[in-house]
Amino acid sequence: MKAGVFNAHTKYIILKHALKEKNVTHTCKLFGISRMTYYKWKRAYQKNGMMGLEIKEPQKPQMPNKVDEVIEQEILLYVARHPEDGPKRIYYELMAEGFEIGESGIYNVLRRYKLSRKEQRMDYSENKDMQIKSRRKHRESTICFDRMKEIYPGFLVTQRIDFMGTFDRIGKIYQYSFYDTTSKWVVVKLYNKKQDIDIWNFFELKLVYLLKTFNLSIKNLVSERTKIFFPYFVKGNKYKEIIEDLNINHYFVSSEKDTLWNDMKVFNEYLMNEFYNKITKNSALDSFFKVERELNKFVRNYNFTSVISNGKNAGKTPAEVVLKRAAENNADLDTLPLWIQALLNVSRGGDKDG
Repeated sequence: MKAGVFNAHTKYIILKHALKEKNVTHTCKLFGISRMTYYKWKRAYQKNGMMGLEIKEPQKPQMPNKVDEVIEQEILLYVARHPEDGPKRIYYELMAEGFEIGESGIYNVLRRYKLSRKEQRMDYSENKDMQIKSRRKHRESTICFDRMKEIYPGFLVTQRIDFMGTFDRIGKIYQYSFYDTTSKWVVVKLYNKKQDIDIWNFFELKLVYLLKTFNLSIKNLVSERTKIFFPYFVKGNKYKEIIEDLNINHYFVSSEKDTLWNDMKVFNEYLMNEFYNKITKNSALDSFFKVERELNKFVRNYNFTSVISNGKNAGKTPAEVVLKRAAENNADLDTLPLWIQALLNVSRGGDKDG
């Protein structure tokens, strides 16, 4: 069925179905429309309500390399602020802020204004009027989540990438961390090559599975905005697909500018002291694969046996907080995977805090 045969009321029903099911892909397959069509309707409804679903705009050919005036000014203002960055870096930054433009389109703008070389951009930045430079709004999230008020698991989740160091017999280790600020539940993924980092593939395979297992959802997701790792949070289409599919409010925030990263930093320090610093002393950990497997056991033990020391969940383990929320969401706890049930039995048996 072609999208053009749907009337405004039917389009509205489809949008509501996706919102209720929290699965855009399934909704699109069910009603026989493309994801592109769905998001076009969604933007139209958000902008003009039901009237937006009735408006039929003429289709214009897509020209990814042609840049409109607004985006062109964004590129020039970015160059004025960060002249050291080239087309690829500008592409990542603007994509994260919601601008649809290809890397080649950015390069064409730079070339047209004679800014394709770093020296040219440096001169442009130095000579640009400061008032024009400051016109660009600072889009980095300044949202206050009640200063870390604990709401419920999934209300506020932070994620970041860290270089943990270079280790004998193992090599370099990069760590992706996913941290729920309410339950203190942590998920980590290791990489031994920076170019192999693909967090959204891991997010889809591992984290979405956990959300479905516990019948949970993420309301606010904050990604750390650091220059070295920022591109790994925005590259590819998977980023936008997952955020939109799961109806997540997503923000980029620099760790230097907000205290919401404090708990995750404390956890990483704990990992460094209790795990990473002991790698070289353990001769059995002689490969990246073995280190990764051992860390997974370490973090799993933490989630099921460590005790939260403060806040309204003090005295509970991260797993207990998550399972309480799962029960409130009517999750069928009897059908939990066997490994979760086994760990729950161990933790209830009085094992020592991990």
